[in-house]
Amino acid sequence: MSRAIVIGAGVGGLTAAMKLAHRGWRVDVYEKQATPGGRCGRIEAGGFRWDLGPTIMLMPFVFERIFASVDRRLSDYLTLVRCDPNYRVTFRDDTTLTLTSELTRMREELERIEPGSFERYLRFLAKGRDRHDTSMERFVSRHFDSLSQFLTPANLPHIFRIGAHQTLASQVAKSFSDERLRQVMSFQTMYLGVSPYEAPAVFGLLPYTELAVGVWYPMGGMGEIPRALERVGRELGVTTHYGTSVRRVLVHDGAARGVELEDGRLVKADVVVVNADYPFAQKHLLPAEVSRTKALEKKRYTSSGYMLYLGLKRRHDELLHHNVFFGRDFKGSFTSIFEKLEVPEDPSFYVNAPAHTDPSMAPAGKDALYVLVPVPHKAPHLDWSIEGPKVRAKVFARLRELGMGSIEEDLEVERVVTPDDWERELNLERGANFGLAQNMFQIGPFRPKVWDDRVNDLFYCGASVQPGTGVPTVMISADLCVQAIDERASAKPSRSNAPVAAAPDDGPTLAAAREALS
Repeated sequence: MSRAIVIGAGVGGLTAAMKLAHRGWRVDVYEKQATPGGRCGRIEAGGFRWDLGPTIMLMPFVFERIFASVDRRLSDYLTLVRCDPNYRVTFRDDTTLTLTSELTRMREELERIEPGSFERYLRFLAKGRDRHDTSMERFVSRHFDSLSQFLTPANLPHIFRIGAHQTLASQVAKSFSDERLRQVMSFQTMYLGVSPYEAPAVFGLLPYTELAVGVWYPMGGMGEIPRALERVGRELGVTTHYGTSVRRVLVHDGAARGVELEDGRLVKADVVVVNADYPFAQKHLLPAEVSRTKALEKKRYTSSGYMLYLGLKRRHDELLHHNVFFGRDFKGSFTSIFEKLEVPEDPSFYVNAPAHTDPSMAPAGKDALYVLVPVPHKAPHLDWSIEGPKVRAKVFARLRELGMGSIEEDLEVERVVTPDDWERELNLERGANFGLAQNMFQIGPFRPKVWDDRVNDLFYCGASVQPGTGVPTVMISADLCVQAIDERASAKPSRSNAPVAAAPDDGPTLAAAREALS
């Protein structure tokens, strides 16, 4: 039976492992951390539980399709609930707007801010649906090996139709006059770590997805998603090795032939799938002669996040499950983060309070708050031992201004994650926790492929390769990766779906492995 090695037990790696095992491959996953998930992992302390990174589940149909592709039902592994209202947004003038999928309530909210805006909102959603459906069918679910494959006569009208040549901010401005509504309908690009003033207008599908398809929550938190993928993989025979770092991919005669582990063991394989973030893999896991590190130095990277994970002594009912607080200078903050690589003077931030939906996230009567402050990725002039406490102070000062000063007083447990931690703990280049940016010239064929055109039998999945970042998109990336393996891998496994025996954890000795590989 042919053997595949997957580097990284993030959502992409676990999805690829599960699908390969279902196709009959013998699969081993090697993960640096002690638990699954990568950026979609979790933090636990003092009886509190927080999602590490993503907190919002969008596009549940993608998850259902991925599970169905391995003859499983999503509902057997995850319990999903819909969050409605979606968010409460608080502007710097202290006015609020509650986003909801219920049209009567949404009309009241919009008309209160900008009379006459509701009809334009409906047209904005309709355009978002068209962009969503078109992009999912023709672009997101497809892999592009070249620019010519992307710019075919059949595709060109659709490229203009979805607004790939315009920015989201410019499109939103055509629908809404009030600056507050423009902010509300464009800030979602921060899920991708990209400015709405740079993101293509196709990302108008995000507010549509939230408001029409809905914001969902898997009970137990987003960290339950990789655990569900791991469970399915285990049922299909995947072996996952936690606390086991990969030092490098073994390349011989122009093809990937396995990996060398950090402890010196070499493990042979017919294909290698890299779920470590693409820039890190190119810089640290591949031989210099086939690496694309120099080209990646010229690429744009996403923002990072300064994170606070707060365990509170009591429940704060003034918060919804999802809460957004905008700073004074919305547009200027993006200039600071992405152009100047500076922390905004008055930062916007997001507060997630999952225990309001799922009591298992905090001890009875207590609250587990997650605070995300968008900040620049790492830069030589930024010292997070200095910048971090400043950002923290600004968050608590803003909450005090809004009458929520007792949040800081109620602190029982606190954990902090900075761009330095994202880089060190999760191998994210520059601490950019969304990977490579998704601006106009880093999407579609401009984005790294899911297969390596310099090394045979080497494949990729994750946020920094096609089609892009976001949990459902990363799962699609893994799907495209497995399709590429079907088409390109020199080893063709048997198609038996029966579970296979776990691979031994003690690989060959170094000398024997090198002899075998040569």
